[in-house]
Order: sequence, then C-alpha cells, then structure tokens
Amino acid sequence: MAQALGLNVAYYEIGNEPDLYATNRSDPSWTPQKYCGVVRAQRAAILKVDPAAKIAGPAVSNPGPYLDAAIQECGDAFDLLTWHLYPSNGDGTDAEAFASIRKVTDTIGRVERLWADPASNPRGHGKPLAQGVTEYAQSYRSDRATHLSDAVGGLWAAEAALRLSESGAVFNTYFSLMATGNHGLLDGAGFPRMAYAAFRELAHYRGQTFGVTSDDPDVWVHAAQQGKLLTVFAINTQSEARPLTLQLPGFAVIGAKTVTDADVNADRPPRALRIGGSLTLPPLSLTRVVLKASP
Repeated sequence: MAQALGLNVAYYEIGNEPDLYATNRSDPSWTPQKYCGVVRAQRAAILKVDPAAKIAGPAVSNPGPYLDAAIQECGDAFDLLTWHLYPSNGDGTDAEAFASIRKVTDTIGRVERLWADPASNPRGHGKPLAQGVTEYAQSYRSDRATHLSDAVGGLWAAEAALRLSESGAVFNTYFSLMATGNHGLLDGAGFPRMAYAAFRELAHYRGQTFGVTSDDPDVWVHAAQQGKLLTVFAINTQSEARPLTLQLPGFAVIGAKTVTDADVNADRPPRALRIGGSLTLPPLSLTRVVLKASP
C-alpha cells in the first residue's frame, strides 16, 4: 500500500505501548517475548516487500523493564529503538514536574548503556543505536489539565524537545498536535496553548548548537548559531521573575522576546523585553534572545 501510494516511509513502527496490552487489552499473554516474536514475523513480511525498509519499536509507554526485556530479546530487530515518556499523572507539585525533566537525558543515557552491553543486548550488540521518542508529555492523564495544557506543561515540553534534540534522538514527537483531551498544542476549538507558543519559538532553534550553562538551576538555557546570529533560549521555571545576564564574549544582544501563559490566553504575540544590562525573565516564561557577533 505504501509503495502504491508513493509514500516515503522512514520507519515502520511495530506496536504501540505493548507493555500496556496486558491491562488495556486484558491480555496478559503480551509478554516481551510474545511481542518480539510478532516483531520478527512482521519485520520479515515487510522486508520481503521492501528490503530497504527500516523497523522501529517497541514504543513502550514509559522506559522500564519491558523496554529492557525487548532489547534483550530482539534488539537486533530494530533500526530505531522507540519509547514514550510520561513522567507523571499530574498529581505532583510544579517543582516535582519540572524536576522530572532529568528523565529525558537519564533515559537516553541508560538505553545507550544497555545497548552497548552484550549481556543486556546479546542479539543487537554491535549494531548502531538510534533512539526515537515517539510520544512525550509531562503527564499521561489526558483528562487533567495540570502540567499538560498549562504553563508548566508547555515549558516542560519545550525543554524536553531541546534536550532530546541535543542528546541525538532521531525523533522527538510531542503528543499531540490537536487536542486529545488536555494533551495537544491546540485545544478542541483550535486555540493555541502554552505548548504551541513555546514550540513556535523553537522554530528558531537552528544552526550549530553548543552547550551553555546557567548558574541559576531554575533557569534552563540553550543556544544555537547561524552565521553571525546566536539565539539563546531561556526558560524560567519559577513563579517569580528571574534576572538573566548573558556572558557571551564577542556577541551583543540585539533583541529579546518572551511569552507566558497569560500572553497565550490573551492572544498576544511574544512581548519584546528591554535590552541593555540584565534581562528580566517573567515568571513561568520562555524567552528568545538574539545576539549578533561583534564586527
């Protein structure tokens, strides 16, 4: 069907959250071993039609024992190892929600170690690893707005996208574009949420990225350069304003814009910040600062 339609399919992902089949489908027979058997059978069928096809999986609901067992049982069957990330159910505090961002890079690193160890990846050991996160959001509870459609959820999603990109994830696909309950960049009527505004700013995350650090753990920063322009993204995770003083020798700030949940709800575009000296980051905001290399 894909060939008949002329589709350029990057990967065929087999299954979706098979670790939940035992509960969501009331079928406890769906062990990692059964899943891997199905993967091998479907992979063989796909490759028979298209020998160049690439296979992705297991697309587990969260990293954990099921993902580990799939790597152990059929790591060799995957060209792209996929997983989802939903650290919470929206019950925690804002501080706990933001702290869960560490699971992004922690999981990337953990999977890299599992993949490289012949004891945990006996069949796929030596095969190049590509990771993809095919769903993510701070909370999995679509029926709860907390940490999904609010400012915390939007800022967390933007930071997750940046960290996944910088960690080398082949895919990092936020769940979802249009409202699935409180998931989604847009609500059911098509109005943007904070996540939409944040991702709109991330469209400017282009060029050569490089590491920058903040001496304030509550302010997350990232940078990318295209030609003479350097763009810095600063996410203020706190409910009060924070100062931002940039120390980037050879560059001068030429503009800064910020967006908050209140701006999005009022249908306002990102607001310009006064430049010169320290910038003031509004509470729970994403700020994009543009600098230009000195002549």
